[in-house]
Amino acid sequence: MVQRGRRHCACHHLAKDCRPGSPDYDGAMTLARTLFVLITILLTATQPETAIAQQSACADKAVTAKGIRTRDDVRAFVSCAAEYVAAMGTAEAYRAFHEDERWHRNPYYLFVDTLSPSGDEVITISYPPDPSLEGIPSGNYPDAFGADIHAERYRILNTVEEGWWYYGWTNFTTNLIEPKASYVTAIDWDGTPALIGAGIYENDLPGTCHATVVNAARLEAAPSPDTLREFVNCAAQRLESQGYFAIADLVGNRRWRDGSVYLFGVDEVGIQIFTGHPVRVNGLEFLEWGTEPRAMFSDRDAVDLAMTFGEAHFYYAVMHPTQGRVANKVGFVKRVVAQGIPVLVGAGYFTE
Repeated sequence: MVQRGRRHCACHHLAKDCRPGSPDYDGAMTLARTLFVLITILLTATQPETAIAQQSACADKAVTAKGIRTRDDVRAFVSCAAEYVAAMGTAEAYRAFHEDERWHRNPYYLFVDTLSPSGDEVITISYPPDPSLEGIPSGNYPDAFGADIHAERYRILNTVEEGWWYYGWTNFTTNLIEPKASYVTAIDWDGTPALIGAGIYENDLPGTCHATVVNAARLEAAPSPDTLREFVNCAAQRLESQGYFAIADLVGNRRWRDGSVYLFGVDEVGIQIFTGHPVRVNGLEFLEWGTEPRAMFSDRDAVDLAMTFGEAHFYYAVMHPTQGRVANKVGFVKRVVAQGIPVLVGAGYFTE
């Protein structure tokens, strides 16, 4: 009765003849349904864009272990994994975290532990790198920075519902204990308070930059924007910490020069300070961006641009050091201050 009364009232607002079956009645009902759809669309549009994007990314499987490149990617990965547990249940989540490439692709995986300040009470629920550790107490032990890992995670998640955990851990791809940043969030696992997280090893941190991992030979053999950025960032840290005393090493050490890969440095007015380019023109070192950098970039002030952004990618043509011809190059530069002077440290790889 209430429903019919509301429909009758709505009809009187939209039509003259509100008898069911009349043209006015049918037209009024069509208009009402249309208005309902439009209102629904408008209400959906008012949701925060970030929330809609997150839901879409998780639903479309756009967030995957394979796609992790940055800490922001890790955070989205963990958030989607927590949603997956809530939506699909713990049994399916456990299977997927071990078997589905979406959730497990070395060195990226999800770990799930019960939540407690004591490792003697923490049970490892899911640990894809070594499932033999699951189902048993984890035990107490400090990480490379001295804090017990379980006490630290418990402290974090009792302060906030989710956050970053920084620690030292064995990187299974290098077999080295390295700094690792993991994002963790509290979840419910079949009625038990637990946490889920994932982390990232970054090769160009001040505490990493291992010569065996970041070097010119690796960049030459497997060029990519990621390996290039790591290479330049590690060289930039060397220059920043040692000043101009680092130039001899950056130019002459085989770590920083291999095949077509080498480093170069430019000051804030575009004057080249150093280069590892092996070619000399009339006895002078090869100028990466010429005597006037603007000319190479269609009158674009590349130096000012890179100094403004702090780092930048550049795409240009330059003399290939081993082929003796001009070839296209992907370059990356990083701004540092060496002995009080801003410097752009750069390198690149050839695309042909």
